[in-house]
Amino acid sequence: MAASPAPLWKQVFDAVDQRLSPTINEVVQSEDVAALVALGQRGTSELLRRLEHASRRTLHLLNLPAGSDVNRLLEHIARLEREVSDLRALLADRENSDYLASLAVRHDSDRARGTRARPRQPQRRKAG
Repeated sequence: MAASPAPLWKQVFDAVDQRLSPTINEVVQSEDVAALVALGQRGTSELLRRLEHASRRTLHLLNLPAGSDVNRLLEHIARLEREVSDLRALLADRENSDYLASLAVRHDSDRARGTRARPRQPQRRKAG
């Protein structure tokens, strides 16, 4: 069984690819193209920086927050949340140590009197 010939578009593509590929590969790998790409990236980043600056100024003129303002506030909120969390932990540690100290004092005073501390009984609510 003979293989069917490739479609015409594929034959044209392969012919063009065969003739142009070496030249294209040589051009793409040259230092001039690398410098041109680097220059293009630098120009793009500078353009984006200027656009961001202009949009920030426009938003501020309209008395609206820019994205950088929102990011700064989010960072500040995150720092405050960490600080509140640390303070809560410190307070819990202090309350626990105070409670343990009061138990130790009570235990020592019961021991000095020769009595044992009775566990607290839960208070019953009056039916009303």
